[in-house]
Amino acid sequence: MDPSRAFGLPEGYFVQPGFSADEFIEQISQGDLEFAKKSAIFEPKPFVRTFERALQKLIDAQDELGANISSLERSTKSYSEDHRKKMTRLKQTFATVGSSFERLETQISEVSSNTIRIGEQLDTVAKEKDRAGAIKELVEFYAELNEGNTARLDELLDGGSEGMMKVAHTLRRLNTIVVDNQYSAPTDTAAKRQIEKYSEDFEKTMLRSFEAAYRDSDIHNMSIAARTLDAFNGGVSVVKAYINQHPFFLSSMISQSQDSIAEASYQSMEGISDITHLPPPPDRWLAQLFADTRDMMFKDWAVISKVFPRPIDVMQQLLKRVFEQTIQSYLETLLGRADRQSKLAFLRVLSSSHLETRKLVEDLQRFDAETVTPAVMVLESTRRSGNMPQGLLDMPNNAQTSSAQFSRSRSKKTPAKQGDNNGAIDDDDDMDDEVAARDRLGEARSGVSSAVAIAALIGRSEGDNAGVGLLHGFLNRCCDDLFESYIAGGNYMSAEQAHLKEAFRHALAPFLRARAERQTTTRGNALLGMFSNITKDNSASQANSSVASSGAAGLGGIGGIGGSSTNLAGGQAAGEPEGTVTTAAARTLLQVHAEAIARAVELENDNLSAGSVARLTSLLTATLGDDYMFPALEDVMESLQDLRQEPDLRIFSVIRTANIIVRLVQIHFQRALVPFVGTSSYIYRDMVAEKNQLMSRVEMSLNLISNKLIGACTQWITGILNKQRKNDFRPADDDFTAFEMGTQPCRQCTDYLYRVRQACQQNLGVENRERILTDVGIALHRMLMEHFRKYVVSVAGGLVLVKDMSKYREAIGSFGIPALVEKFSILQDISNIFVVQPASLKSLLDEGPLARLDRATLQAFVQMREDSKTSGLVRQFM
Repeated sequence: MDPSRAFGLPEGYFVQPGFSADEFIEQISQGDLEFAKKSAIFEPKPFVRTFERALQKLIDAQDELGANISSLERSTKSYSEDHRKKMTRLKQTFATVGSSFERLETQISEVSSNTIRIGEQLDTVAKEKDRAGAIKELVEFYAELNEGNTARLDELLDGGSEGMMKVAHTLRRLNTIVVDNQYSAPTDTAAKRQIEKYSEDFEKTMLRSFEAAYRDSDIHNMSIAARTLDAFNGGVSVVKAYINQHPFFLSSMISQSQDSIAEASYQSMEGISDITHLPPPPDRWLAQLFADTRDMMFKDWAVISKVFPRPIDVMQQLLKRVFEQTIQSYLETLLGRADRQSKLAFLRVLSSSHLETRKLVEDLQRFDAETVTPAVMVLESTRRSGNMPQGLLDMPNNAQTSSAQFSRSRSKKTPAKQGDNNGAIDDDDDMDDEVAARDRLGEARSGVSSAVAIAALIGRSEGDNAGVGLLHGFLNRCCDDLFESYIAGGNYMSAEQAHLKEAFRHALAPFLRARAERQTTTRGNALLGMFSNITKDNSASQANSSVASSGAAGLGGIGGIGGSSTNLAGGQAAGEPEGTVTTAAARTLLQVHAEAIARAVELENDNLSAGSVARLTSLLTATLGDDYMFPALEDVMESLQDLRQEPDLRIFSVIRTANIIVRLVQIHFQRALVPFVGTSSYIYRDMVAEKNQLMSRVEMSLNLISNKLIGACTQWITGILNKQRKNDFRPADDDFTAFEMGTQPCRQCTDYLYRVRQACQQNLGVENRERILTDVGIALHRMLMEHFRKYVVSVAGGLVLVKDMSKYREAIGSFGIPALVEKFSILQDISNIFVVQPASLKSLLDEGPLARLDRATLQAFVQMREDSKTSGLVRQFM
């Protein structure tokens, strides 16, 4: 019964989520409240009686609830005790079941071990039985052959490919028994002879079958014969037969005389011994031979992979024959012919042949990595799984593409060391251990193991294995073996250095010859012939500039100096003096050196190439500096010692040429040398120091020559001014020539200044030109300040002096140096001292630009006026 009804409340009132005491009181006293509202006087008794009844009902309900709770607790306790007892019994049951399972597992393990031991014993018994059967069969064959009976073997031979394979295995084991049985009884001699004879006949028959199938292009019969002979003797004889009858070695081109081929091909390399010619292309016949080798190897893989059980070994034997006989024989003939002609011809042929060989090797390595090695790896995997599909090693469609489609990225990685051969096909593993070991030893000697090599390749990381195949190392060794005798042991570097010295002497021969001829003349005229072939017009200088510019622009790297083979033999270019530094000779030296660097990088090992480049560069700097530039610059400096002769302004062209050569050396160093020694810090540091020392010494020599040339020009101008006559500034009134043209020393001096300016503009840069012209202009200003204080000037002579000063100012103005223009403007003002009237002289000296000069200097000029003493100008000036 719901306790809510006892209070007149809605059903479920006490089980609602929220309980409010105020609401409860209001609910139970609702009737009393309505009655109280009707009465004017409040009566509490109805409320008291209502609350008393409610309280009593609540107490009764509380007691009833407590009784229910006690009853439920007793029931729950009883149920918990029963549950605990059930769980205890269940745990005991699980423990019993677990123990039973453990005992059962132990019993099963014991049964399994017994079963395995029984299986192993049965397997051993089966192997022993098979072994005994095989030995019995071998003994029967041996006995029959001892009696001369070969019927069983002949019957097997008539049984097709399986029978031939069985005969091959049987004969191989019989031969092993015969070889091991060294002390056999005399009765066994007949068996030995019969086994050897039958084996020989069997091998000849298989070889004839293979050769006939080879001629008919019968791949199926070729494969049967090759695999049978591989099981019989490792396949050595059939591989030799395949290679010996290969059309590549039997073609008419190969069978021709090597000498006649080399002679005809060598004659096509024009200018191979001339340092003025660029290196000719590689030998044409050698390039054709390499192209035929590529095509042959790409095409033969389709046949080899189908015919031979170990195709990687056949590929090695074929490549070995091509490299060691065909290519090496022709290379020896070609290099021998080049060596007899000249060192340069030998080095050029060696380098171009090495480059072409390396391209061939890289193409074959790429083909190996993309086609051969993946196919062999699939073959080995299939052999291990026992499932060999027909045509597994067929060449992919893209494998027969031309060699031009294979990239030639140079790679010098060494592949993983290849192990022993995995052996010929042998399905009879029941031979005794000694025979099996002997077979494995013989197979290991016959070739490189594909299985072990593949395992090595698979074991390496993917990054290390990228682009590396089974033939990678073998091909590298073939290439190295071809050129080892020419490169190893310093042979190449010795030949290169000897050629470089000889080529440098040839390039400098005109300079050395002209210098020797000058040294045989008298001391006073020893250097007059240095500039004998130089022209004085602007066209010569323009030609010189164009030659030098082409030299600087042509230095584009190795083999790119000059761009043309003309005018590189060490002679002078147009406008360059004979017997001194020339851009043509320097370009020849740099081109010869760049070509040598290219050969050194191509032929030397990566670890040695930086050192070789450094040695060849040391030879260049020594020759260029000690044998060429420094002696030439010393000769130029010595030519300036005799101050009685007019200094030849064409020395400025020597300065310009030397500067161009220094720039060419710097460009050559950056483009042709740094890329090959940048990774070796100490070699790079030494080369930079050597190059900087050369350039520093050249710059010091040029500075000394420039200073001496300035002094010589100044001295020559002094000599011209000393020719000034005393009466030059006191002319007759009718001497119109002096008034119009000035004095002869002035004309000579200004002509010389114009020539100095022209020579500087044609040969020097802006800074150097301004420095030299400034020094010459300052020296002339100083000399003129002294010069005009030595001569008495008449009124008419003042006009002549003004004309001279105008010419000097005009000549100096052509220099384009504002400081000199200002100085000579003051000299022009000083010349006005000799033409103004005495009355206007004081205002000229006190108010104009001359007011800034020293008064004593101005007085000295005033004193040289012819009328200075008669008119009292000196006293007036003071």
